Amino acid sequence: MKKISIICVLAATCGLANAITVNAPSSLTGVNALSGESAYAWGIPISLASGQSISAASLVFNNVTLTAANSSGHGLLYSDLLKSSLTGVHTYTDNDASGDYFTGAYSSANLVSLGSKYFASVGTTLSWTVTFNSAQLQALNQFLVNGIFDLGFDPDCHYTVGSICFNYTTTPVSTPDTATTVYLLGLGLLAVEVARRKFVLAQVRK
Repeated sequence: MKKISIICVLAATCGLANAITVNAPSSLTGVNALSGESAYAWGIPISLASGQSISAASLVFNNVTLTAANSSGHGLLYSDLLKSSLTGVHTYTDNDASGDYFTGAYSSANLVSLGSKYFASVGTTLSWTVTFNSAQLQALNQFLVNGIFDLGFDPDCHYTVGSICFNYTTTPVSTPDTATTVYLLGLGLLAVEVARRKFVLAQVRK
């Protein structure tokens, strides 16, 4: 059965996913890193190997604290997936206007919302993860045509940020591939092994 075990291992490991973490630049983290007067676009270049796509992605915010609020006393932090070829961090002026800055700056075809986070009062500290759904993953792969996409952040009010990171996993595009071939080969060898053992047992009993 050793041969069968080897085949099963090969079938499981063919086309292994490749998980990568990209940490936000220091300009987006630290004390009062996100100001309500501004909106921020973080460009991330990703070079996919031929035949690969991004199969999973998440955006992780750690220890984000509302440090100042307007008259409402609360805060909102918007995040978006943007079709853009900008790299690094770019800052835009929105004068702490309510709502998401990027919905007015990008067309609906070039923007996918990743949602917003509500901070009830000054001093509130939150950590959360945005896990991309199927529609967001599809948009991400489409936006990566030029090998770059941007994440947009629009803070209503002011925030201190512990860290922000983007995680993604690449896998081969789903086609009839080597993994499928190896899997079928394993099944075939398993059937042969079972037949051989039955034959040997039958000979012993004679």
